[in-house]
Amino acid sequence: MLFNKKTAYYQMSEVVIERINTPETWITELDGHYGGLFMDCEWLESISNPDRNTVYLKFLYDNRRVALLGGIETNIRGENMKQLFSFSGISFDTTDHSVIEKSKRALYNYARGKGYKRISLKAYDNHSYIPLKTRFFREYERAEYVFDLQGDKEDIRKRFDPDIRRRARKAKREGVTIRKSNSAELTEHLFGLLEDTYKTRLSKGYGDYVYLFLPFFDREEINKLLKNGYASFYCAEREGEILSIQLIYTCRKRAYGLLMGNTGEGYKTGATALLFYEVTGMFKDAGYLYYNFGGVQRSPNHRGLRKFKDSLGAGIVRSSEEVTNFIGPPLNLLNPLLETKHFLENVRVGPWRVKKMMVNVIDMVIRKRDRP
Repeated sequence: MLFNKKTAYYQMSEVVIERINTPETWITELDGHYGGLFMDCEWLESISNPDRNTVYLKFLYDNRRVALLGGIETNIRGENMKQLFSFSGISFDTTDHSVIEKSKRALYNYARGKGYKRISLKAYDNHSYIPLKTRFFREYERAEYVFDLQGDKEDIRKRFDPDIRRRARKAKREGVTIRKSNSAELTEHLFGLLEDTYKTRLSKGYGDYVYLFLPFFDREEINKLLKNGYASFYCAEREGEILSIQLIYTCRKRAYGLLMGNTGEGYKTGATALLFYEVTGMFKDAGYLYYNFGGVQRSPNHRGLRKFKDSLGAGIVRSSEEVTNFIGPPLNLLNPLLETKHFLENVRVGPWRVKKMMVNVIDMVIRKRDRP
């Protein structure tokens, strides 16, 4: 690995990584680049705080840009134990496997040179994933439901399953309407519905799950997005009562459904179906490129949600989350536990609940022992 102090570049196998220092320059780099919503500085600056610094990286090969990576630098359980975290992962301009492999190797060495203890690359709204396993990263398959909004509006509406269209019509007949709001007052309403749904599912034996699935994303970040105009609530309501509510992040004519809460009445009346149906039409009318409905957690307990999203007529975009083991001492002493966790998550024999319990125990041990 070569380090050029004059240019602050790290170089490995002809791939150079340059850190971009201003959001304005990053916006220029993203112009014309087919990266996901979570690479945008509008998202990353909203997630950042005094303990989370934004990181914008450009990958160069033979003086030509081949990839971009937007993320944050954040602590791993204490000071001087930092990780490089990205919501979208590396977004490539190339399909050349050799260049992709060199880019990932360069990123690993860049992180090691900067003193990062881990690299974690999620895959939310990643449209440029190229399947290629490398020895530095573990991969976890991911799929999202992305509704392409380019084309005739009537053809777009016909993509919805007939049952979704029927339930949407039923909701309209019963007086359900759709409303958009940027009011932070609705944040607590959303969390109330999320918690109610969580408790109901637990009582019915569906098992535990995480409804705040996005890392580093809670009330404070939601309200920052609302304040800055990058997120809105879309509500299905009747006679002033909210039956279904969805928080949607929007940027540069692209939309991503972040969180959704429903009442029991929302399901009964078809308000949930109407919300997806009408909001998709609203984004189409506004000239949006796509509406990403998000993915479904891998647990078998989410079969119902997977079936519902299958009926929405969206295409499936596949990608992979990528993560390294701990890089360097002292945290690398925990790597055998990470290896065991990876094996349990991927072995296809044995009861799921038993494997999940063992994984949870390993996670608890790691959280207790990775403190400096």
